[in-house]
Amino acid sequence: MRFVEWDSLDVRVSGEKLNALVREMRVPPIERLELRFFNGLLRIEGSIRKIISVPFCVEVTEMLASGTTVRVPVQSASAFGGIPVPRFLFTLAKNQIPRDLMHYEEPSTFVVSLDRFLPSFVTADVRKIWIIDGGLAVSLGTGGADLPRPTAVLSPE
Repeated sequence: MRFVEWDSLDVRVSGEKLNALVREMRVPPIERLELRFFNGLLRIEGSIRKIISVPFCVEVTEMLASGTTVRVPVQSASAFGGIPVPRFLFTLAKNQIPRDLMHYEEPSTFVVSLDRFLPSFVTADVRKIWIIDGGLAVSLGTGGADLPRPTAVLSPE
């Protein structure tokens, strides 16, 4: 039993805040990364450094959620403003992905575990995620939260 419990809960996630989080988590060889949210479309734009800087764009039209796992199938990917990126290149890139953030599954699907991002005192069952203008709408199933444990404060001596 949790201090606060819910049977269902609808929340919105700010695209602006997600962009800030993604920028902090960006790892080489990715030079730039930006998320753009449109109703029903997430466009991931950026550039990757492989001898030269290569601009890319990845489009996502759905996110599949279950528990605290979110699968993000890539709808399309292009480089240099429109040249399609072959799907097999994703398998080459999967070794570059930080394992503690996400992993890659065939066909062209990135898998994110939200456990890393949820506070330890919160449980959540993500049921559905919609891509909306400016961010995400998320529907949670049964879950709950306890009060965070107070941190010990040392008094100066």
